[in-house]
Amino acid sequence: MVKVVQPAYGRVFASDEAAAELAKVLWKETVAALKECDAVTAPNLARADRYVRAKVEFETIHPIAFEQGPVLKGEEGGEYFNYRWAACEKLNERMLKLEKAMFGEAAVKASTKKPAAGSTAADEFLGPNHGLRQ
Repeated sequence: MVKVVQPAYGRVFASDEAAAELAKVLWKETVAALKECDAVTAPNLARADRYVRAKVEFETIHPIAFEQGPVLKGEEGGEYFNYRWAACEKLNERMLKLEKAMFGEAAVKASTKKPAAGSTAADEFLGPNHGLRQ
């Protein structure tokens, strides 16, 4: 079993105590989810650290980007793309890739048993006697 050691987020986010505290909470939540899936491995812990750092950065800039919107007005009347908006999109993509790497993709598994003759997919939800006439 791999020893779980929380990174020194107090040093990583030294200039922002709130970000450091958020990182500690996110680390605990992420490690708990990895434990629940029995997926605590050295590579996943490294991914969890990168995920936490990206999530803290996202939580910091997202409110500003959301308030400003994707397009900003220039001083001379022109428009330009909001770099914070772009950063949020990139962080979202990065976090999704890390989540997929740590937890895999949620996929519906095909049923291995054959349905009974004359049954429908809804039988599972409607109960065994839904089609019987009395």
